[in-house]
Amino acid sequence: MDLFLIKHKLQHDFPLVRETTFPHPQLAAVMVMLYPKSKKTHVLMTRRATQLKYHAGEVSFPGGVFEEQDDDLLATALRETEEELAIQVESEDVLGQLPVVKTRLGFEITPFVSVLPSAPKYEPAENEVGEVLEMPFTSLLSTQQRDVGSKPEGVMYWFQHHRIWGASAKILKQIGHLSSY
Repeated sequence: MDLFLIKHKLQHDFPLVRETTFPHPQLAAVMVMLYPKSKKTHVLMTRRATQLKYHAGEVSFPGGVFEEQDDDLLATALRETEEELAIQVESEDVLGQLPVVKTRLGFEITPFVSVLPSAPKYEPAENEVGEVLEMPFTSLLSTQQRDVGSKPEGVMYWFQHHRIWGASAKILKQIGHLSSY
């Protein structure tokens, strides 16, 4: 997967739009980090800690719910990425935002996509992150299959023994389309 092509598609088809966000308990944002590693494009995701109250043990992108201290949803994604992984994504590396993904529980998740110059150094917050997953993106996309337990358009992916489904799988599918049109 060509990072140059992804950058171009993001900037032209899904530009970053910063707008004031008003607090709502079901607004959330995540940070998708793409980067080159070993001559392949990788994506960084986490397996959430098993003791968490919500979505324990699930594979997800760093992110969370909008808080009043955040100016907008991009600020939410940046803050949560720093809290969960101690990664400070530079705003100039955030090249676009994908369409909102709605969950079955009514959350509206805005995915922001960053293209980093190299693999990020991270320090996972033990109380939130069970495992950090650095996945070759093309290989990950090749595992796509229909998620039988969801609506007809539902998909899931596999990385090693980790099942990626729900909103995270919808976001991966959106990113996969960036390289195909």
